[in-house]
Amino acid sequence: MLKAHSFRHSTLGEEVASYLGKELLLSENYTPGSFIREEELAKALNVSRAPVREGIKILEGFGLLRTIPQKGAMVVDFSPEEVEELYDIRYALEEIVFREIIEKGLFTRDDYDIFRKKLDRMLLLGMNTDSKETILLEFSRIDMDFHTSLAEKSGRRWTLRMLEMVYRQIQQAVLKDLAAENDMKALVDEHIRILDALLAGDLEELKKGRFFSYFQRRIAPGREDRLASGVRNTCAGKNDFTQGEE
Repeated sequence: MLKAHSFRHSTLGEEVASYLGKELLLSENYTPGSFIREEELAKALNVSRAPVREGIKILEGFGLLRTIPQKGAMVVDFSPEEVEELYDIRYALEEIVFREIIEKGLFTRDDYDIFRKKLDRMLLLGMNTDSKETILLEFSRIDMDFHTSLAEKSGRRWTLRMLEMVYRQIQQAVLKDLAAENDMKALVDEHIRILDALLAGDLEELKKGRFFSYFQRRIAPGREDRLASGVRNTCAGKNDFTQGEE
């Protein structure tokens, strides 16, 4: 249960948005097409309706909720076609970001080391004994921070804002992919290749690696059925992430 005194570094509304964001990803209570009602949520979280309203507005801004008069905030349902379109948009926007970084020499060896530390935290999750649900959420959080921080390096403010929205909207699909993946080391290696290509100034290698990661790897034979089952069902079991074979 949420309590006002437990929030020190953000507003109650932001904390409600954070809570709801996790619920949208994993809980059966807020499936796509369902409604969130301010009064019911405020009572459940032991807060007033004002921070609930603020939290809903925040998620509306990310395109995750849509307010329907007299009904409440509806959880947006992204169709498979819309998800693929979002991946296309992500791919295009990141290419703009990476070209800017490379052309202006904005990525240094120090940056490389900083981002490798983020990936080290990802890799450690494979040895964590927490539930797979917890690990997936943390991996997803680090992954979003990794890509958002790279976009910040470009200095392209509006491109960053659009990417942040796309990352939020695509997070459910990303979690589905993660839930169907047992080799965390392979996922981390894909991120390392991004850093290697940025340091080398190799935009073509970045294009190839990301195309494989975002499109080809996601539709590899045998993955479709696992992805279709959804992250909620896949997360229900034990942590079966591995470090991969050496």
